[in-house]
Amino acid sequence: MTEKELYELRDIFLQLGKLVQKYGENYYTIQIKAISDIIKCIDSEENEKEKTEYILDRYKILYPSKGGLSDFYIYDDDFQTRLKLNEPLDELKDKLWMIMKQYI
Repeated sequence: MTEKELYELRDIFLQLGKLVQKYGENYYTIQIKAISDIIKCIDSEENEKEKTEYILDRYKILYPSKGGLSDFYIYDDDFQTRLKLNEPLDELKDKLWMIMKQYI
């Protein structure tokens, strides 16, 4: 991954982590830890290749075959409110995939 992509990912993961912590109700602790570890790796002194390998490994924890962030959404009884709450989450997931898909 390029340095630019790494910094974009850092921003995405920071925002995503905040949403998962706020709305995940302790169900996504493994994913929150993985997101935190990814941010720490991006901030580390490792080279881009090592960071890329680590991020790809941790990314698998975020999206296991069952559960994980693929099933995560923000719930509200009101449908319109639920759509509004999930817009930023969907946008972050899309941005994340746009970067990650070329490496997976």
